[in-house]
Amino acid sequence: MSLLVIWCSPNQEGLTAKCKSALVSGILEYGMECSEVHLNRLNIGRCQVCSTGFGQCAQKGTCVLEDDFNRLYALMQQCDALALVTPVYWHDMAEPLKALLDRVRRCDCKVNHALSGKKAMIVACAGGSGNGAVRCLGLMEDTLKHMGMDVRERIPVTRFSSSYMPKAIQSAAWHLCYELNEKPQ
Repeated sequence: MSLLVIWCSPNQEGLTAKCKSALVSGILEYGMECSEVHLNRLNIGRCQVCSTGFGQCAQKGTCVLEDDFNRLYALMQQCDALALVTPVYWHDMAEPLKALLDRVRRCDCKVNHALSGKKAMIVACAGGSGNGAVRCLGLMEDTLKHMGMDVRERIPVTRFSSSYMPKAIQSAAWHLCYELNEKPQ
């Protein structure tokens, strides 16, 4: 069993990074295999809306753009569960994650269906007022559910809850691992 953690933030020492580390800590504490991908270090462009709106993604389940997308999408298909961690910008996820999910959705929904039924955990980290965290989680969940994914945890974090939420994230990650390994009776 393996869990893929995809996160984005230009600040590798900030709230989002702290929450990602707590998530990874919970996975490792359980003893599950974990891989991390920092989207800000990859080259994943936005969807070019090829052809009449759906190009190769609708026919073959792959993208024509030559960047890091197809490699990361393959990792998403191979893992047992996903965890997504993002800062909140204007009540929405960060642009690198939006670009990734837009392209994954186009490849997965029409052809591959490889993410359908896969469990996920989402974390939105909001600075400022923190008002956008819940809306951001809703937008993320809508996208993942459109692909048939099973969102198990939705965790909003604000600067006001930043002192205690990492522990909750660590615990939630541990419990997601437990759920993945639980044997049906």
